[in-house]
Amino acid sequence: MTTTTDNPIDFALRTVESTAFAIHSVLGITEPFTGCLRVAFSDKGALPVWVWPVAGLLLAGVAVANFSGNDASVLAAQAYIAFFHLGGVLYHRKLRHHPAVGCAPAVFVVLAFIVAALRTNLWIAALGTVGCGGVAAVFVWLLVRTPDNDVEDEDDPQHQQQQQQQ
Repeated sequence: MTTTTDNPIDFALRTVESTAFAIHSVLGITEPFTGCLRVAFSDKGALPVWVWPVAGLLLAGVAVANFSGNDASVLAAQAYIAFFHLGGVLYHRKLRHHPAVGCAPAVFVVLAFIVAALRTNLWIAALGTVGCGGVAAVFVWLLVRTPDNDVEDEDDPQHQQQQQQQ
C-alpha cells in the first residue's frame, strides 16, 4: 500500500475532516444532555438516544486516527467517515427531509473517497465507498424509525399520487 502522508492534498483533506469531526464529536457525546442534534434535525426520536454518544466517541477516534502514520488506520478512518456520512444521507431521506439536506454529509463521503483513492487507487476507493454505503443502509434500516408510524407528508410525491388515486 502506498503511503501518501507527504501529499499536501491528502493532508489538507484529512485536516478538514478531523477538524469537523472533533467539533461534531462533542455534539454527539453531549446529545443526551443537550438534545441539540435531535432538535436541529427534527428527528422526533427517530434514532435511539444511545446512537449519538456512540457516534460522537467514534468520530473523536476518527479525528485522531486520521493523523496516524499507519495507512490501515487512516483507511479505516476513511471507511468510517464514508459509512457514517452515507448513513446521514439515508437518515435524512428516510425522515423525508428535503433532498438538499443530504448534500452536507455527502461532502464528507466525497472527501473520504478522495483520501482513499490517493492512498490506494480509484477502484478500491469506489468499492470501499459502495461497501460502506451498503453497511450504512442496513444500519439505517435497523436503527432509524420514522416518527408517528410514517405519518404521510403532504409534500411527498408518493402521498400525492395515493391521494389522486383515491
